[in-house]
Amino acid sequence: MEPPLRTERGSAGHVVGWTALVAFLLALLTIIAALAFSVHVKGHSMEPTVHQGDRLLVQFWKRGDPRRFDLVEAQVGVAKTPVVKRIVGLPGDTVAVTFAKGEPVVTVTPAGSDTTYVVENPRWTEQVGDRIAPCCNADGTAGTAPTEVVVPADSYWLLGDNWGGSDDSRTYGFVKKADVGGVLNLRIQPLSRFGTVPNPARLVAQN
Repeated sequence: MEPPLRTERGSAGHVVGWTALVAFLLALLTIIAALAFSVHVKGHSMEPTVHQGDRLLVQFWKRGDPRRFDLVEAQVGVAKTPVVKRIVGLPGDTVAVTFAKGEPVVTVTPAGSDTTYVVENPRWTEQVGDRIAPCCNADGTAGTAPTEVVVPADSYWLLGDNWGGSDDSRTYGFVKKADVGGVLNLRIQPLSRFGTVPNPARLVAQN
């Protein structure tokens, strides 16, 4: 009976060994894929939500249907510079920016609605700086007076959480859907802050 017992133990050992190897390879491939499909944040325009050096997973399968207030990777300007911003205006929305006591007041009338909402994002009040021009010109950029503008059907209107230190749609205008690479709602580095990126923004009905 001894030889068969050793054979069985040897077979079980091989199975365990192969299982461990496959698990290791799958874990390694998962890490490589996550790093390959990720964005390394540069700059401070989305602080304090995400910081320079953070790495965010690019959910490219959601690029065609992002939701309001999703973080997205987008290519902007003639040079197609990659940026990380928050979607505030969806196609067909009417948007405008005024200021009250030095703090931004962003209003959005969703496409097909007669109700105008104020965007409540506590990050903005924490980060108000010197970029406080009203909005918007016809192309979505900041102007000299608050004027409502409609987001084109093929575009989004983006803002940074660091309001006073962000180059966003107030600088480069509407961003076309084709220039959005994916949604960035999951942080994978640093590991100490791994998980869903906080989303404090919401629409609040005007009083």
